[in-house]
Amino acid sequence: MRDTLVVVNPASAGGRTAKQWPLLQRCLVDAGVDFEARITSAPADAIRLTREALHEGFQRVVGVGGDGTLNEIVNGWFDPDTREPINPDACLGLLPSGTGGDFRKTAGIPLHHAAACALLARGDVRRIDCGRIDFHGGGAPGPRWFVNIADCGIGGDVVHRVNRSRKAAGGTATFLWHSLAALMTYGSRLVRVDVDGRVTEGPMQNVVIANGRCFGGGMRIAPHASIDDGLFDVVTVAELTRRRSLTGLSGLYRGRHIGRPGIGFTRGRVVTVVPLEQRPVLFDVEGEQVGRAPATLTCLPGALRFCAPAHA
Repeated sequence: MRDTLVVVNPASAGGRTAKQWPLLQRCLVDAGVDFEARITSAPADAIRLTREALHEGFQRVVGVGGDGTLNEIVNGWFDPDTREPINPDACLGLLPSGTGGDFRKTAGIPLHHAAACALLARGDVRRIDCGRIDFHGGGAPGPRWFVNIADCGIGGDVVHRVNRSRKAAGGTATFLWHSLAALMTYGSRLVRVDVDGRVTEGPMQNVVIANGRCFGGGMRIAPHASIDDGLFDVVTVAELTRRRSLTGLSGLYRGRHIGRPGIGFTRGRVVTVVPLEQRPVLFDVEGEQVGRAPATLTCLPGALRFCAPAHA
Protein backbone atom coordinates (compact mmCIF):
# COMPACT_ATOMS: atom_id res chain seq x y z
CA MET A 1 0.00 0.00 0.00
CA ARG A 2 1.14 3.53 -0.66
CA ASP A 3 2.71 5.23 2.33
CA THR A 4 1.19 8.72 1.89
CA LEU A 5 -2.44 9.79 1.80
CA VAL A 6 -3.15 13.26 0.41
CA VAL A 7 -6.37 14.82 1.70
CA VAL A 8 -7.58 17.53 -0.69
CA ASN A 9 -10.06 20.20 0.37
CA PRO A 10 -11.39 21.57 -2.95
CA ALA A 11 -13.39 24.26 -1.14
CA SER A 12 -10.34 25.92 0.46
CA ALA A 13 -9.17 29.32 -0.79
CA GLY A 14 -12.74 30.11 -1.82
CA GLY A 15 -12.81 27.11 -4.18
CA ARG A 16 -9.52 27.88 -5.93
CA THR A 17 -7.92 24.67 -4.61
CA ALA A 18 -10.29 22.63 -6.79
CA LYS A 19 -8.92 24.41 -9.87
CA GLN A 20 -5.30 24.10 -8.71
CA TRP A 21 -5.42 20.45 -7.73
CA PRO A 22 -4.40 19.05 -11.18
CA LEU A 23 -1.28 21.25 -11.06
CA LEU A 24 -0.53 20.30 -7.45
CA GLN A 25 -0.98 16.63 -8.28
CA ARG A 26 1.52 16.97 -11.13
CA CYS A 27 4.00 18.68 -8.79
CA LEU A 28 3.77 15.81 -6.31
CA VAL A 29 4.35 13.23 -9.06
CA ASP A 30 7.29 15.20 -10.49
CA ALA A 31 8.84 15.44 -7.01
CA GLY A 32 8.66 11.66 -6.64
CA VAL A 33 6.00 11.47 -3.94
CA ASP A 34 4.12 8.16 -4.13
CA PHE A 35 0.63 8.91 -2.84
CA GLU A 36 -3.06 8.19 -2.87
CA ALA A 37 -5.49 11.15 -2.92
CA ARG A 38 -8.92 11.47 -1.34
CA ILE A 39 -11.17 14.51 -1.80
CA THR A 40 -13.25 16.04 0.97
CA SER A 41 -16.91 16.73 0.20
CA ALA A 42 -18.24 18.35 3.39
CA PRO A 43 -17.06 20.16 6.53
CA ALA A 44 -15.21 17.85 8.96
CA ASP A 45 -14.66 15.31 6.15
CA ALA A 46 -10.87 15.62 6.58
CA ILE A 47 -11.25 14.47 10.20
CA ARG A 48 -12.93 11.27 9.08
CA LEU A 49 -10.53 10.64 6.19
CA THR A 50 -7.51 11.12 8.45
CA ARG A 51 -8.78 8.69 11.09
CA GLU A 52 -9.55 6.11 8.40
CA ALA A 53 -6.10 6.52 6.87
CA LEU A 54 -4.26 6.08 10.17
CA HIS A 55 -6.29 2.99 11.03
CA GLU A 56 -5.60 1.63 7.53
CA GLY A 57 -1.85 1.93 8.10
CA PHE A 58 -0.86 5.06 6.19
CA GLN A 59 2.34 6.47 7.68
CA ARG A 60 1.85 10.01 6.40
CA VAL A 61 -1.20 12.23 5.83
CA VAL A 62 -0.73 15.43 3.83
CA GLY A 63 -3.37 18.14 3.71
CA VAL A 64 -3.97 20.24 0.60
CA GLY A 65 -5.65 23.42 1.79
CA GLY A 66 -5.27 26.12 4.40
CA ASP A 67 -5.20 26.35 8.17
CA GLY A 68 -8.78 25.05 8.46
CA THR A 69 -7.92 21.91 6.49
CA LEU A 70 -4.81 21.35 8.58
CA ASN A 71 -6.87 21.76 11.75
CA GLU A 72 -9.32 19.09 10.63
CA ILE A 73 -6.46 16.67 9.91
CA VAL A 74 -4.98 17.37 13.35
CA ASN A 75 -8.36 16.62 14.91
CA GLY A 76 -8.46 13.33 13.02
CA TRP A 77 -4.99 12.47 14.36
CA PHE A 78 -6.20 11.82 17.90
CA ASP A 79 -8.57 9.21 19.29
CA PRO A 80 -11.36 11.28 20.93
CA ASP A 81 -11.81 8.66 23.69
CA THR A 82 -8.18 8.03 24.68
CA ARG A 83 -7.01 11.52 23.62
CA GLU A 84 -3.85 9.91 22.27
CA PRO A 85 -2.52 9.88 18.67
CA ILE A 86 -3.96 6.99 16.68
CA ASN A 87 -0.48 6.27 15.31
CA PRO A 88 2.29 8.15 17.20
CA ASP A 89 4.84 7.24 14.52
CA ALA A 90 2.85 8.66 11.60
CA CYS A 91 3.78 12.02 10.08
CA LEU A 92 1.59 14.97 9.16
CA GLY A 93 2.29 17.20 6.15
CA LEU A 94 0.91 20.28 4.42
CA LEU A 95 0.75 21.43 0.81
CA PRO A 96 -0.44 25.03 1.29
CA SER A 97 -3.50 26.17 -0.66
CA GLY A 98 -5.85 28.22 1.50
CA THR A 99 -7.11 31.64 2.55
CA GLY A 100 -4.90 32.30 5.57
CA GLY A 101 -1.86 30.02 5.38
CA ASP A 102 -0.57 31.26 8.74
CA PHE A 103 0.87 28.07 10.25
CA ARG A 104 3.16 27.42 7.28
CA LYS A 105 4.95 30.72 8.05
CA THR A 106 6.04 29.50 11.51
CA ALA A 107 6.79 25.94 10.35
CA GLY A 108 8.82 27.05 7.32
CA ILE A 109 6.61 25.36 4.70
CA PRO A 110 7.31 26.96 1.28
CA LEU A 111 4.37 28.64 -0.44
CA HIS A 112 5.75 27.76 -3.87
CA HIS A 113 4.20 24.45 -4.88
CA ALA A 114 7.33 22.83 -6.32
CA ALA A 115 9.36 23.67 -3.21
CA ALA A 116 6.63 22.37 -0.89
CA CYS A 117 6.45 19.11 -2.86
CA ALA A 118 10.24 18.77 -2.77
CA LEU A 119 10.10 19.13 1.02
CA LEU A 120 7.59 16.29 1.20
CA ALA A 121 9.75 14.16 -1.09
CA ARG A 122 12.84 14.68 1.11
CA GLY A 123 10.91 13.51 4.16
CA ASP A 124 12.19 16.15 6.59
CA VAL A 125 10.47 15.71 9.97
CA ARG A 126 10.45 17.61 13.27
CA ARG A 127 8.56 17.07 16.49
CA ILE A 128 6.12 19.89 17.24
CA ASP A 129 3.76 20.75 20.07
CA CYS A 130 -0.01 20.54 19.82
CA GLY A 131 -2.74 22.31 21.78
CA ARG A 132 -5.92 20.74 23.15
CA ILE A 133 -9.07 22.65 24.10
CA ASP A 134 -11.63 21.30 26.56
CA PHE A 135 -14.85 23.32 26.64
CA HIS A 136 -16.76 23.41 29.92
CA GLY A 137 -20.48 23.42 29.35
CA GLY A 138 -20.72 25.98 26.59
CA GLY A 139 -18.73 24.69 23.67
CA ALA A 140 -18.25 21.98 21.11
CA PRO A 141 -18.65 18.39 22.33
CA GLY A 142 -15.41 16.60 23.17
CA PRO A 143 -11.87 18.00 23.00
CA ARG A 144 -10.52 20.03 20.08
CA TRP A 145 -6.88 20.04 18.98
CA PHE A 146 -4.84 22.74 17.20
CA VAL A 147 -1.25 23.38 16.11
CA ASN A 148 -1.27 27.11 15.42
CA ILE A 149 -3.47 29.50 17.41
CA ALA A 150 -6.72 29.56 19.33
CA ASP A 151 -8.17 32.86 20.47
CA CYS A 152 -11.39 34.12 21.98
CA GLY A 153 -13.10 37.47 21.81
CA ILE A 154 -13.00 39.60 18.70
CA GLY A 155 -11.24 36.80 16.82
CA GLY A 156 -14.39 34.68 16.89
CA ASP A 157 -16.33 37.55 15.37
CA VAL A 158 -13.72 38.08 12.65
CA VAL A 159 -13.64 34.44 11.49
CA HIS A 160 -17.44 34.33 11.50
CA ARG A 161 -17.37 37.25 9.06
CA VAL A 162 -14.52 35.76 6.98
CA ASN A 163 -16.13 32.36 6.60
CA ARG A 164 -19.35 33.96 5.38
CA SER A 165 -17.47 35.93 2.70
CA ARG A 166 -16.33 34.86 -0.76
CA LYS A 167 -12.62 35.37 0.12
CA ALA A 168 -12.01 36.55 -3.43
CA ALA A 169 -9.48 39.18 -2.33
CA GLY A 170 -7.04 36.63 -0.88
CA GLY A 171 -6.07 35.85 2.71
CA THR A 172 -4.42 39.04 3.97
CA ALA A 173 -6.91 41.46 2.41
CA THR A 174 -9.91 39.38 3.48
CA PHE A 175 -8.84 39.13 7.12
CA LEU A 176 -7.81 42.80 7.25
CA TRP A 177 -11.15 43.99 5.89
CA HIS A 178 -13.18 41.95 8.36
CA SER A 179 -10.85 42.81 11.24
CA LEU A 180 -11.51 46.49 10.58
CA ALA A 181 -15.26 45.86 10.49
CA ALA A 182 -15.15 43.94 13.79
CA LEU A 183 -13.10 46.66 15.50
CA MET A 184 -15.92 49.12 14.83
CA THR A 185 -18.52 47.08 16.70
CA TYR A 186 -17.07 44.49 19.09
CA GLY A 187 -15.87 46.36 22.18
CA SER A 188 -14.70 43.90 24.85
CA ARG A 189 -15.77 41.10 27.21
CA LEU A 190 -15.10 40.76 30.94
CA VAL A 191 -13.02 37.57 31.44
CA ARG A 192 -10.65 35.80 33.80
CA VAL A 193 -7.48 34.28 32.30
CA ASP A 194 -5.42 31.77 34.31
CA VAL A 195 -1.99 30.81 32.93
CA ASP A 196 -0.33 28.13 35.08
CA GLY A 197 -1.91 29.70 38.17
CA ARG A 198 -1.19 33.33 37.23
CA VAL A 199 -4.58 35.07 37.05
CA THR A 200 -5.61 38.21 35.15
CA GLU A 201 -9.14 39.65 35.18
CA GLY A 202 -10.70 42.54 33.30
CA PRO A 203 -12.34 43.73 30.08
CA MET A 204 -10.51 42.21 27.12
CA GLN A 205 -10.88 42.52 23.41
CA ASN A 206 -9.03 39.30 22.69
CA VAL A 207 -7.21 36.44 24.43
CA VAL A 208 -4.73 34.64 22.17
CA ILE A 209 -3.25 31.24 23.03
CA ALA A 210 -0.48 30.72 20.50
CA ASN A 211 1.65 27.77 19.49
CA GLY A 212 2.54 29.40 16.15
CA ARG A 213 3.33 33.04 15.45
CA CYS A 214 0.75 34.31 12.94
CA PHE A 215 -2.99 34.43 12.50
CA GLY A 216 -5.54 36.45 10.54
CA GLY A 217 -3.73 36.23 7.21
CA GLY A 218 -0.28 37.34 8.40
CA MET A 219 -0.75 39.20 11.69
CA ARG A 220 2.32 38.38 13.84
CA ILE A 221 0.34 38.19 17.06
CA ALA A 222 2.94 36.03 18.89
CA PRO A 223 6.19 37.00 17.15
CA HIS A 224 8.47 34.93 19.39
CA ALA A 225 6.37 31.78 19.67
CA SER A 226 8.01 28.41 19.06
CA ILE A 227 6.18 25.27 17.96
CA ASP A 228 8.51 22.98 19.89
CA ASP A 229 9.21 24.65 23.25
CA GLY A 230 6.38 22.94 25.17
CA LEU A 231 4.68 26.26 26.02
CA PHE A 232 1.97 28.56 24.71
CA ASP A 233 2.62 32.25 24.14
CA VAL A 234 -0.43 33.97 25.67
CA VAL A 235 -1.26 37.47 24.45
CA THR A 236 -4.12 39.46 25.97
CA VAL A 237 -5.51 42.62 24.40
CA ALA A 238 -7.34 44.92 26.79
CA GLU A 239 -10.28 47.10 25.81
CA LEU A 240 -8.76 49.71 23.49
CA THR A 241 -10.27 52.76 21.88
CA ARG A 242 -11.15 52.41 18.20
CA ARG A 243 -8.37 54.83 17.32
CA ARG A 244 -5.73 52.85 19.24
CA SER A 245 -7.01 49.60 17.77
CA LEU A 246 -6.81 50.93 14.23
CA THR A 247 -3.42 52.62 14.61
CA GLY A 248 -2.03 49.46 16.23
CA LEU A 249 -2.82 47.21 13.25
CA SER A 250 0.38 48.04 11.36
CA GLY A 251 2.45 47.12 14.42
CA LEU A 252 0.49 43.88 14.72
CA TYR A 253 1.44 42.80 11.19
CA ARG A 254 5.10 43.51 12.03
CA GLY A 255 4.96 41.90 15.48
CA ARG A 256 5.79 45.16 17.29
CA HIS A 257 2.82 45.30 19.65
CA ILE A 258 4.27 43.25 22.54
CA GLY A 259 5.04 45.54 25.47
CA ARG A 260 2.72 48.33 24.37
CA PRO A 261 0.03 49.64 26.78
CA GLY A 262 -2.96 47.33 26.94
CA ILE A 263 -1.07 44.31 25.58
CA GLY A 264 -0.33 41.55 28.09
CA PHE A 265 2.10 38.70 27.48
CA THR A 266 3.15 35.55 29.30
CA ARG A 267 4.02 31.91 28.61
CA GLY A 268 2.55 28.76 30.08
CA ARG A 269 1.39 25.22 29.50
CA VAL A 270 -2.20 25.29 30.82
CA VAL A 271 -4.54 28.23 30.16
CA THR A 272 -8.12 28.60 31.43
CA VAL A 273 -10.46 31.31 30.13
CA VAL A 274 -13.68 32.03 32.08
CA PRO A 275 -16.25 34.68 31.09
CA LEU A 276 -17.38 36.99 33.91
CA GLU A 277 -20.51 38.24 32.14
CA GLN A 278 -23.47 36.80 30.24
CA ARG A 279 -22.43 37.74 26.70
CA PRO A 280 -20.76 34.81 24.90
CA VAL A 281 -16.99 34.72 24.41
CA LEU A 282 -16.49 32.77 21.18
CA PHE A 283 -13.35 30.83 20.23
CA ASP A 284 -11.61 31.04 16.87
CA VAL A 285 -9.51 27.92 16.30
CA GLU A 286 -7.30 28.21 13.23
CA GLY A 287 -9.81 30.09 11.16
CA GLU A 288 -12.93 28.26 12.35
CA GLN A 289 -15.38 29.51 14.95
CA VAL A 290 -15.86 26.55 17.31
CA GLY A 291 -16.98 26.58 20.92
CA ARG A 292 -17.00 29.29 23.54
CA ALA A 293 -15.57 29.99 26.98
CA PRO A 294 -15.25 28.69 29.63
CA ALA A 295 -12.49 26.46 28.34
CA THR A 296 -9.11 25.01 29.29
CA LEU A 297 -6.26 24.83 26.78
CA THR A 298 -3.33 22.47 27.35
CA CYS A 299 -0.02 22.38 25.47
CA LEU A 300 1.05 18.83 24.52
CA PRO A 301 4.85 18.91 24.03
CA GLY A 302 6.18 17.05 20.98
CA ALA A 303 2.80 15.44 20.30
CA LEU A 304 3.11 15.43 16.49
CA ARG A 305 5.67 14.45 13.86
CA PHE A 306 5.42 17.13 11.18
CA CYS A 307 6.95 17.34 7.70
CA ALA A 308 8.94 20.56 8.03
CA PRO A 309 12.53 21.82 8.02
CA ALA A 310 14.34 21.18 11.30
CA HIS A 311 14.80 24.94 11.75
CA ALA A 312 12.33 27.34 10.12
